[in-house]
Amino acid sequence: MGQQEQSKNNNNSNEPAILEQGDVYFFYRPKKDAQEVKGIEDVRRFFMVTGPENKQFYRLFVIGKKSLPEIRKSDARASERYWARVGGIFQDQKELTKELFSDEFRKGDVARPAGLGKYVIVRHQNHAELAYILETPGEPGEAQKELGIEKEASYIISVINPRKPAASSVPDGGKYPSAEELPAYPEEVLKEFNNLDIFVSLSRDTRLIDYQNAQVILVGAREGKDAIKRDLGIDIEEEESSNIFDKLKVRKEEIPIKPLTEGKLE
Repeated sequence: MGQQEQSKNNNNSNEPAILEQGDVYFFYRPKKDAQEVKGIEDVRRFFMVTGPENKQFYRLFVIGKKSLPEIRKSDARASERYWARVGGIFQDQKELTKELFSDEFRKGDVARPAGLGKYVIVRHQNHAELAYILETPGEPGEAQKELGIEKEASYIISVINPRKPAASSVPDGGKYPSAEELPAYPEEVLKEFNNLDIFVSLSRDTRLIDYQNAQVILVGAREGKDAIKRDLGIDIEEEESSNIFDKLKVRKEEIPIKPLTEGKLE
């Protein structure tokens, strides 16, 4: 990926370094009783899926506020920390598509694809950022704007320390899980959280989001190709051949596609 590889091979800890890269997808499910989706108030769940190119699995994130965080010019307030949860780790692409494209409450209740692109997770100073570029649709439409999906943006990404499940650590729109929903970290990973703050930077290790029910915080950081290239030193390249139907092995006639092809809510 050109400049991305240059950043990855930089050994200076003060310089941005790519920790992970791959495909990113966005989906939403309508509310059970919504006859049609006119806006975010008719959306029940919003998902982001990452497919790292160096790992043989997909992560399915459930975004608590049903949209990505707003990118602010000033520092984000605490209320603008968006909670997310790793709703599933899928080794098999068929299991992921089954999870997304199966009717849940009624016929036609499948998830709608709302975007496809490329992403990178970059270590930057004392934190990590997830940056992406939207490839399909080529420009954000009505559906993408409702869901906060920009053409190109980055978000500070961190993990909530499971050793410190303070109620105040989870912003509106999320909740710390019950005992049955605790992150599925093995003991050796749990030990890494000892004596760390409530919010743990993902710059330590992207493995911290490789487990179901891992609790994540996203904060808007940068918007636009120029800002990301200037501040993070990366240039995320689009792939004109990107096709969500080929990648996820699903036929167009099986799912609603207007959000993806026309940028319209459906």
